[in-house]
Amino acid sequence: MKEKPSQWEFIATVLVLLACAGWAFYEYRQESEKIPFEPVITAATWLIALLGYTKLGKKRSAEKPADLGISAQSIPEVKISNAKNTVSQSHISGTNVHIGDVIQYADHPIPRALTKAPFFPETFLGREADLRRIHERLFAPDGNFLLLVNGEGGIGKTTLASKYYHNYQHEYAHTAWLLSEKSIANALLQLADPLGLQFDERMGTEGRLDLLLTAMADLQKPCLLVLDNANELPDLDANYQHLRRLSNVHLLLTTRISNFEKAETLNIEGLPEAEALALFEGYYRPLGDEDRALFFQIREAVGGNTLVIELLAKNLTLFNKLKTNYTLGALLADLQEKGLLRLTRSQEVRTDYQSKGAQMRREKPEDIIAAMYDLGELPREEVALLSIFAVLPAESIGFETLETLLPGLENLETGLLALAQKGWIEYNEAGNAFKCSPVVQEIVRMKNAELRADCTVLVDALNEKLEYEFGTGHLINATYSEALHFARYAEAVFSNLPKPDWNIRVLIERIGSFHQTTGNLEQALYFYEASMLVDKSLCAPEPGNPTFENGLAISYSKLGEIHRALGNLEQALTFFEQYNQLTKELYEAFPQKIKLKEGIGLSSQFMGNTHKELGNLDQALIFYKQMSIVFEELYEAYPHNVEFKNGLAISYSKLGSTQSALGNLEQALSFFEKDSKLTKELYEAYPQNIDFKNGLAISYFNFGSTQSDLGNLEQALTFYKQYNHLEKELYEAYPQNVEFKNNLAISYYNFGQFNQDQNDKLKARQYFRQAEALWTELVQTSPQHAKFQRFLSMVK
Repeated sequence: MKEKPSQWEFIATVLVLLACAGWAFYEYRQESEKIPFEPVITAATWLIALLGYTKLGKKRSAEKPADLGISAQSIPEVKISNAKNTVSQSHISGTNVHIGDVIQYADHPIPRALTKAPFFPETFLGREADLRRIHERLFAPDGNFLLLVNGEGGIGKTTLASKYYHNYQHEYAHTAWLLSEKSIANALLQLADPLGLQFDERMGTEGRLDLLLTAMADLQKPCLLVLDNANELPDLDANYQHLRRLSNVHLLLTTRISNFEKAETLNIEGLPEAEALALFEGYYRPLGDEDRALFFQIREAVGGNTLVIELLAKNLTLFNKLKTNYTLGALLADLQEKGLLRLTRSQEVRTDYQSKGAQMRREKPEDIIAAMYDLGELPREEVALLSIFAVLPAESIGFETLETLLPGLENLETGLLALAQKGWIEYNEAGNAFKCSPVVQEIVRMKNAELRADCTVLVDALNEKLEYEFGTGHLINATYSEALHFARYAEAVFSNLPKPDWNIRVLIERIGSFHQTTGNLEQALYFYEASMLVDKSLCAPEPGNPTFENGLAISYSKLGEIHRALGNLEQALTFFEQYNQLTKELYEAFPQKIKLKEGIGLSSQFMGNTHKELGNLDQALIFYKQMSIVFEELYEAYPHNVEFKNGLAISYSKLGSTQSALGNLEQALSFFEKDSKLTKELYEAYPQNIDFKNGLAISYFNFGSTQSDLGNLEQALTFYKQYNHLEKELYEAYPQNVEFKNNLAISYYNFGQFNQDQNDKLKARQYFRQAEALWTELVQTSPQHAKFQRFLSMVK
């Protein structure tokens, strides 16, 4: 027979238990601002039981512990919160008793932790406010029990949920962390064993799930259940009603799904700059000012994605342990030129992201990133729509703009909202706009074999919006302000679509034409050079193809125009000669293609322009005569073709200006009269055509200059006024067009010269100042234009 404990043994036991309770209180206090009553109450319960035992020991010291009369009914009930009523089909019933890491339900103990805890986040930055919001929402009296922590893949949803689990697990009766993957039901059924449930082998999933949910509904509340990676919208739809049965459970789902029924959502975005930098430096090393500036560009290039920043930092660490082999500058260049999934240097790194089992996941950054999203989850029409976003800039694009870019696309609105709900793109309801992250874009570009075909409608729409009148940079189907956006979109499309075809080649040329017209010669040169390279690549397998060969000839002409504007006259002459030669060869091979003959006339014009600027007036005159002959023949054969008529008018204008420069004023006047007659007819027939209007203005200028040289100043002034009036209208209608702005400045300069000749110095100075102001703006916005610098020097 065991002796009853002595008084000193009893006191020692009490002291030990109090010390344990104090330690538990300290540990839990570190995790939460709230005082954890549960461990203290548990310790107190044991003390009460012990006191009861000692009293009973005086009378029944020889009896076995089972006969002491101590039962669940004799111990005060301990609750974390108000207990649920028992469920009729549940084997969990009776009063609940907390004993260590289990809760006793009648004769069946259930562990408090129904699953293993998730990995504790090794790094947690910038999400403290989100943690508080989750806790406040789940514990609010009227808060929804289902909370979707949503955001793009790799943004930090799982890390946030894991941190919440570890910080607040002591406030829950039971906790569970389940990886949902493709099936919420299968994930939930993993709880059958810790709940002590056994199923008939013949029972289906639905029946098993019903019994499981019945048992879970009778657990003491609140419980915490985290379903990680619940990304399948149909799966959530199929199980939503099941989950709603668990009113005693705080349900936390990490998901890319942006909204669902009445479920509350907490959207997680990329880390702010400071926290992103701290994360990067935590895995790599402290950065200097220059590298920090590069890092912020890297962060922008990957859309602030938390996982990607971590992986890139770890990858850099592997390459730069002993010396710097892979700089941040090289990494940024890779991201901008090759893309996130084609890094020059890449090694396997370790990460917790989607790792299974005890070991960390170990793969190359590209493989981890590429596995974030599976295009197979989407219907084919949604993949096609997502491809549009994959080649456009990673910025918000309004719904109306998307309608313009995707004319006639069926179910556009439905498809956009479906992609947004599934978390593939973001929807800004306030701005009625959609945005795709750079990470998703990169994955789609890599994985979608039908990318080019899916973007056909987009390429065609951009080509239409950037279409210009032949021989000019004047847009037909868009204003210049609209074209600013379309040109940016077109540039992104060109950069993101591999192996350019003919339609892409046309798009490249039209981007160049837009930049040429608006005075950005460097950009124009870049795209015209790209156009030439594509033309050569198209011509190589099909030599003699008239479409491709003519495209190459046009690229030569465009490059000649840019180099002439840049002041590189010898280079310009070389390109114009190539244009002239190739066009002649094509016309000889295909004389029925009358547009090729027009190309010969245009190439002669460009050659004449360049020789004139080089001071070779006799050579210029030869080429202008050749131009005139070509367009006279074309106009005679096709008198109703306005392009040929306009070409002939321009040839007369060029002949007149050259004769004027040679001092042959009467001959010059004769050519200007011919030019004026044709140009007036064109403008009267097509008053909305800005090229014809500009041609008429130039004819007035030519008349004014010649009359001024002949000494007919009053007549000259009349023509200068007409020139100024038309150019002012053109500039006001198209302020981005640098040629119209330059022509207006020239008109003011001519007024200044005229008044200076009349000894009206005050008026002359006013006009010169107006000209100077415009040329100063042109030099600032288009510093590469050689003639703007030259003109500005005339009035300074």
